[in-house]
Amino acid sequence: MTDVWPITGLKKFFIDERDVCGLYGGVLFQGLYNGIWLVALPFVTKRLGGSDFEVGLCVGLGFGGYMAALVASLLGWINLERFNVKRVVQCGTGVITMVPVLGYLTLTATERGYLGESAILILIGLATIQGLAAVMFWPRVMNWLSIGYEGRELNRRLGLFNVFWSFSIMVGPYIGGYLVEVNSRLPIIVGIVFSTLSFAGVSFAGKTDKRGMVNANNGEVKSIESTELLRRRRFMWMSRIGLLISFICIGLVRAPLALLFKDNLGFSESNYGAAIMIMSAAVFVVFFAAARTHWWHYVMWIFLGTEGMLLLSMLLILNGESLWVFFAAAGLAGGGQAFLYASHLYYGISGAKNRQRRTLIHETTLCLGMVIGSVAGGYLSGNVGPYAPYWFGFFVVAGGLGTQLAIWKLNRPTALG
Repeated sequence: MTDVWPITGLKKFFIDERDVCGLYGGVLFQGLYNGIWLVALPFVTKRLGGSDFEVGLCVGLGFGGYMAALVASLLGWINLERFNVKRVVQCGTGVITMVPVLGYLTLTATERGYLGESAILILIGLATIQGLAAVMFWPRVMNWLSIGYEGRELNRRLGLFNVFWSFSIMVGPYIGGYLVEVNSRLPIIVGIVFSTLSFAGVSFAGKTDKRGMVNANNGEVKSIESTELLRRRRFMWMSRIGLLISFICIGLVRAPLALLFKDNLGFSESNYGAAIMIMSAAVFVVFFAAARTHWWHYVMWIFLGTEGMLLLSMLLILNGESLWVFFAAAGLAGGGQAFLYASHLYYGISGAKNRQRRTLIHETTLCLGMVIGSVAGGYLSGNVGPYAPYWFGFFVVAGGLGTQLAIWKLNRPTALG
């Protein structure tokens, strides 16, 4: 009897990816833990007597710690390249695993009357430590998966990475929201389990040598002609601009849109949650499609079309009244962001000599976009008007498109002789 195709496909996956199957598992469980932790942390902080500002510090300093560590790595203040990449990722997951453990102990001690107001400071410190430790995980995992691969194989590996983490960020927040409704301990306990499983997955991944090369026969990377290098450089810079503007738009959707939903349009918190779920589902679908195919590589009309999705998303928010219009806007924003994320990750890493630096640039760019979108969106919403952030987003995308077209024109082969 012939094997059912899902079983055959799963067997092929384990054969093809046997050296990094554990690493994919580590990514999945790390994403699930992050989703649960970020949803539960504000509620736990509030239940311990924290103010709204302290809740914001817990979330903001976690994100800020990650960006600070990325910038420090790019400037050479933190040099992790001289260490074995597997050990660095293990260390990162180990530190992150200790965060919910210490969080659980903090919660227990506070409930027994030992810590008092200092419990909030401990939670803020733990959130910051987790952000700092993330620099040892996400960019290093991307580097680990990419070393020794080019072309279709590189696209497949990066695509699988994107599929696993996007699935986890789609499911994790829902699990976290349900658990924290039951009590404050449950999401922390489940977070400990998931972060521990992430550490175990990384530990079972294939060994690497001192340079981080996976012990597998990956073949030699072929030399690349100057015209190919030019094309790659052109799409790398266009996709970097696209990554920045897409995450500015995501920052606008994740921050001021919640206030627009509740205060101006009369929608509920669950309606906003559904919109974010739709956005996350669109991210997952696009990542899955990009991982399964390679024909989108270096195709200009597809690239620009996804940015058209971002423009349309901003316009729908500016003119929408029905809830379904806002759902469509969230889906378009998520789909556009996912394609530009996958594009920059592929074009940035492909052919690069220092792939670890490129992954750091990738993560720093998207963090910068989120900061700009969140901060500018909040300021414009509070001082100009509830729809001002989306006019800002519309003109940011339009400006980005103009810059990308200029890069396309100025970096033609004829322009360089």
